[in-house]
Amino acid sequence: GDNEVKKRDFTKLELKLDHVNRPLWACADGRIFLETFSPLYKQAYDFLIAIAEPVCRPESMHEYNLTPHSLYAAVSVGLETTTIISVLSKLSKTKLPHEIIDFIHGSTANYGKVKLVLKKNQYFVESPFPEVLKTLLNDDVISKARKAPEDCLAVSRTAGEIASGHDLLDEMQLAAATEEKETHSFEIDSAQVENVKQRCLPNALNFPMLEEYDFRNDTVNPDLDMELKPQARPRPYQEKSLSKMFGNGRARSGIIVLPCGAGKSLVGVSAACRIKKSCLCLATNAVSVDQWAFQFKLWSTIRDEHISRFTSDNKEKFRGMAGVVVTTYNMVAFGGKRSEDSEKIIEEIRNREWGLLLMDEVHVVPAHMFRKVISITKSHCKLGLTATLVREDERITDLNFLIGPKLYEANWLDLVKGGFIANVQCAEVWCPMTKEFFAEYLKKENSKKKQVLYVMNPNKFRACEFLIRFHEQQRGDKIIVFADNLFALTAYAMKLRKPMIYGATSHAERTRILYQFKNSPEVNTVFLSKVGDNSIDIPEANVIIQISSHAGSRRQEAQRLGRILRAKGKHQDRMAGGKEEYNAFFYSLVSTDTQEMYYSTKRQQFLIDQGYSFKVITSLPPPEEGPNLSFHTLDEQLDLLGKVCVFYTHCSSVSCCLYLTAISFCAT
Repeated sequence: GDNEVKKRDFTKLELKLDHVNRPLWACADGRIFLETFSPLYKQAYDFLIAIAEPVCRPESMHEYNLTPHSLYAAVSVGLETTTIISVLSKLSKTKLPHEIIDFIHGSTANYGKVKLVLKKNQYFVESPFPEVLKTLLNDDVISKARKAPEDCLAVSRTAGEIASGHDLLDEMQLAAATEEKETHSFEIDSAQVENVKQRCLPNALNFPMLEEYDFRNDTVNPDLDMELKPQARPRPYQEKSLSKMFGNGRARSGIIVLPCGAGKSLVGVSAACRIKKSCLCLATNAVSVDQWAFQFKLWSTIRDEHISRFTSDNKEKFRGMAGVVVTTYNMVAFGGKRSEDSEKIIEEIRNREWGLLLMDEVHVVPAHMFRKVISITKSHCKLGLTATLVREDERITDLNFLIGPKLYEANWLDLVKGGFIANVQCAEVWCPMTKEFFAEYLKKENSKKKQVLYVMNPNKFRACEFLIRFHEQQRGDKIIVFADNLFALTAYAMKLRKPMIYGATSHAERTRILYQFKNSPEVNTVFLSKVGDNSIDIPEANVIIQISSHAGSRRQEAQRLGRILRAKGKHQDRMAGGKEEYNAFFYSLVSTDTQEMYYSTKRQQFLIDQGYSFKVITSLPPPEEGPNLSFHTLDEQLDLLGKVCVFYTHCSSVSCCLYLTAISFCAT
């Protein structure tokens, strides 16, 4: 039947005599299993992350999957079909199944054979295979896009490419790099570049283009005097990610995936310093614009007059022929009427030829906005940075065309073991619904009304209050409490007398609250709405308490965990207890027997796939602490239920929500 699980028999896979010494199993269906305890783990991991998509990476065994996109990415960093098959065969415990060999051949047959290169402000379609270019020129769209059509192709000789990085592939790549290769090319009209790229996609001619920027030989665009400062020393995994981007003196467009707190900013600044051309840096909000501008000044020698911010509050212009502009996606893509100053700046952004388009948090921006930003700006190289290459709408694959393939992805647990990111204890705290709240929950059919009830569950509030007291008073920790529901965010923050940040909070107020949180011993807890999910740098925080969230979003769960992943200082390390020595804590508070339990399981899947496990806590707060916490008596709980009922009966706007919450909780 349709519901039957397809079974495959792998018992006929032939084990090699020395299989014990080899680190992985390669199955006929494209799945690959890697033993992390193998002496060859590091080399095998570097290879697999280049050719396959990670599916699940717990402590002892990783699972990967070969896909057309992952093999496209492999070819884009200089790996050839024969190299992929040869190295995979050497690492495999069994003889490679013919199905996997055929799949690699079929998937890589045309990948990497055609490149789109920008030289001296001119676009060229390049290939070492002249017959491939002739096939492309037989297509009407590409033929019409060709400039100065001729019968013959231009021919040049170039050194073979090498994807640098000290791994198992070095010997083979170095040997290939010593050979000079003939490169054939023809020039195309810059106005037809998008049409040509579209025609080369797999659903058309099936010759996906690799985009590279010959920045060292670019004499048209002025250089930017910017170097990394001596104290800016990229870590090994940061160097590895950059080595995948730069090869043969050119910069490849693509995406680098690093956990939050692992130093994506330094990778972005390092890329800009290597290219040394004008850079347009796009962030998600005004706070992150300030943080990116600070990171450029922190890690590089760029002068103040060569960097500018373009937000609703700052309309700066850099001085000189080249510089860095840091702005938001919305500021560039906005299609409405602008002020005179904004119009002048956006016109300069449109007209300038950018060496690097640096895009932060690429996973959160919808495809249509990317297309708008990319169509408005003109850049030689595009680099996307993200911690979570996952979306619930499955449109993440659009980025392969809009930006480029995934160039590198770090393993979270390896970075934890290396001390590069915090060692986080994840816990799911089960909060039973009170009888009265649960009875009201069962009556309601509207999902939003149900959500307000399970978020405002008195037992959840008390668990949150206990955790805040424990971590503030007994450990001296810095705590972020996340709530998507605005009523709950306001109610919790006002009742507990803590500062909060949400969408309508002014930029100045956000900056003030975050400054106090970072520097004042009096402000140790801050409440954040979903505006805190991305691009807000709060390295001091080491505790997350999540009281409400966006349904089953795996991305949001990982982004929130990322707020506390920055490697911790000596104080937090001293406070870490137990043999596991956790120095950061992530609590997800869940009302039992509600829809929230289902969502919570879905949300955790991405983190579980990265090797994290969730401890279940069923007894918070401890009984002896009960009388000291809010909503201890039945009367208090019924009063809270009444306020919640008033809210979802009368509240229809954000301002109404804040007003009703304020008058309800300020006096209590």
